[in-house]
Amino acid sequence: MFNLRTGLYALLFTVVVLSGCNRKDPEPENEKESINRMEVVFTPVTGGASVTFLFSDPDGDGGNPPTITVQPLRARTAYNVTLTLAKEEGSKREDKTAEIRTEADEHQFFFIINPATLMTHRYDDADRNNRPLGLRNVMETQAAGRGSLRIVLRHDLNKAFAGLNNTNFMQAGGETDIDVTFPVTVQ
Repeated sequence: MFNLRTGLYALLFTVVVLSGCNRKDPEPENEKESINRMEVVFTPVTGGASVTFLFSDPDGDGGNPPTITVQPLRARTAYNVTLTLAKEEGSKREDKTAEIRTEADEHQFFFIINPATLMTHRYDDADRNNRPLGLRNVMETQAAGRGSLRIVLRHDLNKAFAGLNNTNFMQAGGETDIDVTFPVTVQ
């Protein structure tokens, strides 16, 4: 004789087993990059000695404060600016720059200059969709002064977001891989 309760359990068990067999594995996410070192090299377009800004935080958030070193920039000078990123652990350093370049369509750097009159910025590289990346840039200092340069790397953002720029980048979604503010002196 058919027992209704046993029949329902059997039906439920069959549905669960069959649905488990058809399940697809989720697509792997592009995980947040582990970056705790950023080197920014300013090379004068007309030639001359380069200037380097360096951020290093080998023990990550918390613990010891990060080390930030900067040098003054020359007033009214155009610079080719390159970024190099890495993950440091003890004496080991793993370069992350090539990975970011390879995944350019999923990454973008943003440059927040304060005050905005301190210098100008333009991207000098792009992803395969001709959208900015930011590993190579051109910056031109204006008159002498002091301020800051904040560099933010975002990944998994909507790079097609209408009007995406250095002030509204958070609206394009994604996650921050590294966010560093350098003090800037232009002389």
